[in-house]
Amino acid sequence: MGTARKLARLLSTVALIVALSPVAWAQETESGETALIDAVERVRELTRQAQEAAPDPSQAATQAPAETDGQGRPTLEEQVVYSISVSTGRQYEGTFAPRQMDTIYLLADEYAILNVQKTMVYFWPITGEYMADWFGMSEDVPGRLEILQDGEVIQTLERVPYTYYYPSGRTGEQRLYIGDEAIQVYEDYQARFNAYFDAVSAYFVEYQEWQRTMDRLLREVQETGVYKDPSEIPDPPERPSPPVDFAYNPRTAFAVKLPAGRYQLRLRGEDGGIVEGTTKTLEVFKARRSGIGYQVIPEHKWTRRFESNDPSDIFYLDGKRIFYVLPHYAEEYNQYQYVKMRYLHKPLEGEGTRNAWIWAQLAPVTGARLQVLHGGEVVQEVEMKPYYVRQRPGYALGYDIVEFDPKADPALQGRSPSFEAYRVELEGDRTYQLRFVDERGNVLAGSVREVRPIRAPGRLVYAIPLVPLVAGSIVFAWRRWSAGRSPASA
Repeated sequence: MGTARKLARLLSTVALIVALSPVAWAQETESGETALIDAVERVRELTRQAQEAAPDPSQAATQAPAETDGQGRPTLEEQVVYSISVSTGRQYEGTFAPRQMDTIYLLADEYAILNVQKTMVYFWPITGEYMADWFGMSEDVPGRLEILQDGEVIQTLERVPYTYYYPSGRTGEQRLYIGDEAIQVYEDYQARFNAYFDAVSAYFVEYQEWQRTMDRLLREVQETGVYKDPSEIPDPPERPSPPVDFAYNPRTAFAVKLPAGRYQLRLRGEDGGIVEGTTKTLEVFKARRSGIGYQVIPEHKWTRRFESNDPSDIFYLDGKRIFYVLPHYAEEYNQYQYVKMRYLHKPLEGEGTRNAWIWAQLAPVTGARLQVLHGGEVVQEVEMKPYYVRQRPGYALGYDIVEFDPKADPALQGRSPSFEAYRVELEGDRTYQLRFVDERGNVLAGSVREVRPIRAPGRLVYAIPLVPLVAGSIVFAWRRWSAGRSPASA
């Protein structure tokens, strides 16, 4: 993570140079131009070095902290471990299998990146957590990975190049590329990045020339007193923008993709023997059910999203409500296996959940329409649109969610949407159904949700607290009456 922030700061430096260049060059000479171009080249080289040195992002989550004071006294041991990067459907997350963990968990029919490496392993007895010093020591153990089932070798894998690619920046979608595709994706990204730095250098040169032209035109106006025709005034050069995407420098590891089942892993070294400590059990599991998950954003509490993944979930309306829906593909997994897959370096995680199930939201649903039904008839059909959350000005508290349309609302110029979703407005006095349909009108399996109103209890509910009082009064009166008619009282 630190390397990524360092890279972001380098890019910000370049952007700052470009942004301040008109001011800095207002009085610059040709030597100043050369100095700025040299500065851009230095930043280019530093950026390239940072990219090449950036560690695998999946290892950041298990990197031991630089300072361990106040966290107990961890034990430290050099080990041969499995570094693991697994897909959760949305992104790739990292864990690792130290010597003490015998079983590795992976999703069926999804690529996982495994590597056998030598590193320093920390263990905290208090929390029962393992961490690795990847940044201090991370040495690949030579060999080929063997996958066995029922004692027979079914696959022998060599290390292959892989990279993570982010089409819209490091906070957006993440893609895994393997083999020649990984190299091609990184080279394409580097070509765009180099083109950006070339454009920055060219921008400096063009701006200097534009500044000289403007100085000359200004002198002519001052000397002649005749203003120039607007057509004679050149436009300033356009500032270049860095690429929005990002690709990590490719490295090599084992790409594993298997159907559901139980397997064994081991690394056969260059000498033909099995590397000690690399024999592990591999549990590859699949989903029990799949469907469409909802992320729901209530308009009156837009920061408090909630999820609905099970098709049997019911939404309840309290009066007229507006809410926004973000659909995702979802799958239901055994909770123990799913948690162990993500947090194998935390042995206590997932314990006690072997018979529990958990839904995981995967990729967003695209190209679908949301239909609202009442009495079996479609009463609304909603398209996905971008929206912007705008704080109310002045002392007024709250916010407004408006459709993101910079052309209609100049205040949104230069801003980005807060989210994209389906806007639903329902009355709270009837029952509805929500569902998603594809471009052909087919209902997406597992996307139907029922919406019910919260009914008022009626006036009779106010009489319920009086029942014990009335019953008590009757019993008390009956006892008084009975006591008055007894012989003792006579």
